[in-house]
Amino acid sequence: MNLGSRDQVETRIRVLREQEAQLRHKISMLRGEEARGLESPDALFDEPANQERSSGPMVARFKGSRSRLRRVGGTLALAAVAAALTVVGLRGWAYLSSYESTDDAQVDGHIVPISSRIGGTLAHVYVQDTDFVKAGQLLAEIDPRDNQAALDNARANLAQAVAQVDSAIAEFNAALSRVRQAEATNAQAQRDAERFKSLFAQHIVSGSEFDDKARAAEVDAAAIEADKASAKAANTAIASRQAAVRAAQANVDQALLNLSYTKIVAPIGGVVGEKTVELGQHVEPSQQLLAIVPLNDIWITANYKETQIRRMKAGQRATIYVDATGREYEGYVEGLGGASGQKYSLIPAENATGNYVKVVQRLPVRIRLAIGQNTDNRLRPGMSVEPRVWLR
Repeated sequence: MNLGSRDQVETRIRVLREQEAQLRHKISMLRGEEARGLESPDALFDEPANQERSSGPMVARFKGSRSRLRRVGGTLALAAVAAALTVVGLRGWAYLSSYESTDDAQVDGHIVPISSRIGGTLAHVYVQDTDFVKAGQLLAEIDPRDNQAALDNARANLAQAVAQVDSAIAEFNAALSRVRQAEATNAQAQRDAERFKSLFAQHIVSGSEFDDKARAAEVDAAAIEADKASAKAANTAIASRQAAVRAAQANVDQALLNLSYTKIVAPIGGVVGEKTVELGQHVEPSQQLLAIVPLNDIWITANYKETQIRRMKAGQRATIYVDATGREYEGYVEGLGGASGQKYSLIPAENATGNYVKVVQRLPVRIRLAIGQNTDNRLRPGMSVEPRVWLR
């Protein structure tokens, strides 16, 4: 066998040794990758085609190991993804079933109308829309001169009635004096009649004298009855005059009230709205002038579907997202409405007509804000909100 020159033989041996070293290095790297399962052995097979052919059987064996590792890794990855989706789905379902929400809700509150209790011309208007007022603050004032004149007249009538009572009492006292005088006169006349009767029996006086005394006694007795009747009438007049005094006093009290009604004050603190009057305008009794919205008594009216209130009850926690403020507020369910909104409508549906179509109804649920949630008084009745009632 002709191997060529010595130099050629040595070069051939050196090349074979380098190829053996490279092959041993590849084997050690493949064994490490198989043990760790971390990296793909693709980079180890990026050598020229002549080197792949020189290590063909061993490379094919490691390629098979790489394929199996890929299949096992893919299976494990799919299983992990499926398990994660299952956990996420169960948790998501549990979360979504733990509350009921609606966008058919709004902030609600009291709107207190302020009206005039008497008629008159507005002399002063002290507030405008959006002004914040306190309870007892003066809002407007009606010209008080007419009411002051009515009060003066009522007081004069009261003084006259009191004077008439005094006069009736004086008349009654005079009638009593006449009664006592008549009784004294009658007593003397009765004694004289008895004495003349005895003298007439003894034939000391004449019959005419006895008759005169007897007639005088009868007249004096009748005078007593007349004076008593006059005293009774005077006493009745006192009661009548006293009733007139009470009526006159009532007129004075009413005039005082009407005079006080010329000053229109706020019965409650809040924000002024719907102001419809101006300075110098004539107003009538019960005419609405403006409205006050108290901001310290605010709640949420949420119209939930009847299928959403199955597990809803008073006291459950609620969170309310308000569009105007962009934040959530804490609250609780205060109570459920007594009837659906449709039953409170002006013309409620009549299902007994034969044209009944089942429609899911909505019931108002009142949600009260927790203490300290609206300290800045940003919420206003009518604002759109999205409440969530937590059922667990």
